[in-house]
Amino acid sequence: MFPLVLVAALVFSVPGAILGWVSGLRLPWAVASSVPVSFGIFGLGAWVLGQTEIRYTWGTFLAFWLAVLVLAALWRGAFLLLGRRRARRATTPVADTGGDEPPEDPETTGRRPRRSRRGGLLDPAWLLPAAGALTGMWLFIDRGLEFFRDVPGELENIVQGWDVHWHASMVRWFMDEGIADPTRQGELRNIETGNDMYYPSAWHVGAGLVGEAADISPIAALNLTSIVLPGMLLPLSVAMIAWKMVGRGGLTAQLAAGIGGIAVFASPVLMWIGYYVGAWPYLAAVAASGVVMALFMHVPYRPVAAFAAMLSLAGMVQLHPSAVTIVVLALALWWLLYLLWAPSRTAAPLGGKVLVRLQDVGWLALAGGVGTAILVPQLLSGTSEGEEVSSFTAFEDVTRAESWAKAFEMQTRHTDMFPDFNQTPLLWLAGIGGVALILWRRNLWAPLFWFVSAAMTANSLRLFGEPWGDWLNIIGNLHYATAHRLVMPVAMFTFAAAGVGLAVLIRLISLAPLRMNGTWTRVSVAVSVILGIGAGYGTAVWATRDSVMEGAEWSINAPRHDDRMVNAADIRAFEWLAQQPHAYEGAIFGEPADGHGWMYAYNGLPSVMRHYLWPNVDRASATDLLYWHPNLLGVGNHGDPEQINNVDKAARELGVNFYFVSPWSFWGFQEPRFEMIDGLWETPGVTPVYRDQNVAVFAVNQAFTDAELEQMREPGNSPEELPPLLLDAGGDPVFHRPSKPDQGGEDALATPGNPATDPAPVEIPATRP
Repeated sequence: MFPLVLVAALVFSVPGAILGWVSGLRLPWAVASSVPVSFGIFGLGAWVLGQTEIRYTWGTFLAFWLAVLVLAALWRGAFLLLGRRRARRATTPVADTGGDEPPEDPETTGRRPRRSRRGGLLDPAWLLPAAGALTGMWLFIDRGLEFFRDVPGELENIVQGWDVHWHASMVRWFMDEGIADPTRQGELRNIETGNDMYYPSAWHVGAGLVGEAADISPIAALNLTSIVLPGMLLPLSVAMIAWKMVGRGGLTAQLAAGIGGIAVFASPVLMWIGYYVGAWPYLAAVAASGVVMALFMHVPYRPVAAFAAMLSLAGMVQLHPSAVTIVVLALALWWLLYLLWAPSRTAAPLGGKVLVRLQDVGWLALAGGVGTAILVPQLLSGTSEGEEVSSFTAFEDVTRAESWAKAFEMQTRHTDMFPDFNQTPLLWLAGIGGVALILWRRNLWAPLFWFVSAAMTANSLRLFGEPWGDWLNIIGNLHYATAHRLVMPVAMFTFAAAGVGLAVLIRLISLAPLRMNGTWTRVSVAVSVILGIGAGYGTAVWATRDSVMEGAEWSINAPRHDDRMVNAADIRAFEWLAQQPHAYEGAIFGEPADGHGWMYAYNGLPSVMRHYLWPNVDRASATDLLYWHPNLLGVGNHGDPEQINNVDKAARELGVNFYFVSPWSFWGFQEPRFEMIDGLWETPGVTPVYRDQNVAVFAVNQAFTDAELEQMREPGNSPEELPPLLLDAGGDPVFHRPSKPDQGGEDALATPGNPATDPAPVEIPATRP
């Protein structure tokens, strides 16, 4: 799978890296922040091209990307023109917390790098963080994809999950139709009405572009992206959080970033449980949040980075908007508790000090404000979906003390699948790192962010009393108010703090604080680097031990082995149906909760249902009639078997040519639709044409000729024998098709012509999967 991984990694990183570099980022920063910047371009391109009805392809994406590159070059050019003027200012820059301006501190390497290397590709300050992040990426991607070798079909495997069905349909739609506009997703979900619906689409665009570049199917592209994207982002985010926690580009920060980028592989609640529940775009957005946060923290020290920061924010939001709360809260605490007191530049007069602080917050506001403004048209169309998200709750039967313990120890939903995972060393190291940050670096923003995140997690398990519960829910509700989502930033900061703790211990063991002379410092640095490399190796061994790998394998493979929704019989039926007449010319109906809608993602068959959720239709719709009353197809009307009834009209209006039946439903509370499961075998307006175990396909008679129906029923076409057809007096099959118009009558409301309408068939589960 290496070539596929390489293609995906290049697609996800190269557009953003080039754009970030052109806009003014130095190369290491451009590469480190490339993925969310790339997805900012992916998502914005989806909206712009969707509004103009231009098909979204690799060609149109490249044209859009080049247009954004021109804007980036103009932005950078403006800074170059003003460079001399800035150089004459009375204020002077202080140490850049991102490492572009390494402090005059022997901790860095024992001597100050030449100015030309600061923050550049040759700056040695990037080596250890990059090594750690790349190691973490390799662990995630290599081990994650290795698990696919044990599932049927490998990358072509269909995950037996809830949300992933929708993500697969979006990827297929983008690859087939070139549409990925997040404000036009109603065209995909609401086949009958096309009612507006918003769903962020950058994740799906990235997957689709990978699929086209690698020439693989939408399902393979979906599965590849599900591993590679968070596998790239999580080590980067934790490494950059650790870097910013320490607050300067010294050796302690370098060691902490490298170790944190490796250690995050072991976290059950990030990659593994996030993957298992199918929250793939959400997981990617949260995984990107540390990168976006760090890039914004870079802006006050290097304002030219605001352009890339703006696009990175847009990319994260277009992966999933909920993650923006992580970045906003962290930046607010960082500004209030750090940058306000230690601004990016020093100034002597009082007015200069005020001006520097205003400039700092102004650049942050500019990057964040513009990044939000360009998304306003999309976000306004998603307000109704936001109300739906905020309606979820997932309280558990725990005491207040237990809720805090679960939050601190990161023991939320599904962590019982990692029963042997011992987090005690991690928590001790994180505690050491937290103490060091407070006492040594005067860092209050990171510990406070961690505590607030833990409080939101505890609140989602057991609601606090007023007003704290309501206040915490303001943010928590945007994350479906579920602990297994809210705990993710807790875990990211815990692993980053553990990296800091281990780095501090390494520097203490190497006697770095003594700093007797230049030779001593160089020896201490060498010892620290050697110990750091050993610690990185030990961390990789610790992170990949059996107690983690067993749970990780479960998270990838468990939803792919149980045949809960789509089994081998379904796949055979999809492939058979794709060869039948009119299969792609109309629509295919069925129970949305039984998984048959995967046929659209699998081979493009036009199922009416593209998700397990019910589309947006009213009770008098064709969709409703065909769902609740399929057993009335062809039964006639007003006592006359030749009269067309409303269900017949609905099938014609929606273009339904086939029914696909494959019980049972996804959720236990979803009542089986026996009008399909049993009723279609006796319905005169349809003909059974395929049967394999519990899978059956019925052709709607009015959509086919007699010859086409007989062809589909030829011996050998169906794996199992089909029931015999009714024969006329001459021995020919009878395919009933009412042909008389509805002639009305006094009993119209009580007849099959206007059957009683029932509530929508599929409810949203009480708790989010």
